[in-house]
Amino acid sequence: MATGRLLVLDDDATVGQILVAGAQTMGFQARQFLDAPSFLDCLRSWEPTHVAIDLTLPGTSGAEVLRQVAQTGSRARVIICSGSDPGALDSALGIARELGLTTAGTLAKPFRLAALRQLLTLID
Repeated sequence: MATGRLLVLDDDATVGQILVAGAQTMGFQARQFLDAPSFLDCLRSWEPTHVAIDLTLPGTSGAEVLRQVAQTGSRARVIICSGSDPGALDSALGIARELGLTTAGTLAKPFRLAALRQLLTLID
């Protein structure tokens, strides 16, 4: 069973709960946040192994959150989540890599838990 810490940022509480529950079934500790400021505060103090960030957020964008994550120096593997078109997911993944973040991949909504499990178990 995998171990790690997943930090989720998604303004849809139900999606966040599904991500948290899926990670917990794999032995991960997991926390979810609906807003970027709370997510970033926890990122700094909790030091997750993985973060899942939705691209569409109220008051900010997923790309801006990625910039802020990079500024913290976090080593968490980034999972980009969105119900947007695949091009938006790929673009955000490219931004994350350009910012020097370690990426696990993308998770298109609606997603299957098997896809989340695969992203959480990827090893460099």
